[in-house]
Amino acid sequence: MARALVGSPDVQLDVAEPATLRGLLAELARRYPQLDGVVLDATSHAPLEPHAVLLDGRIARGLDEPLSADDKPVLLIAPSGG
Repeated sequence: MARALVGSPDVQLDVAEPATLRGLLAELARRYPQLDGVVLDATSHAPLEPHAVLLDGRIARGLDEPLSADDKPVLLIAPSGG
């Protein structure tokens, strides 16, 4: 869903230090407002279910989680069902 809305499989963002997941998602929403209300919450910019952010292969712990320059966050849709 995010890829279709953004028109690209990946994006690069610059965020102010100290970087947090909250800051990254806010910048993502600023650059791609079409994500708000569909992939990201329009107010907090937190991922809306069933979307999630992975950091180094694990689900991010929260919006205030710090990010380093080496982190490669991935916004994805978490599949569900049986």
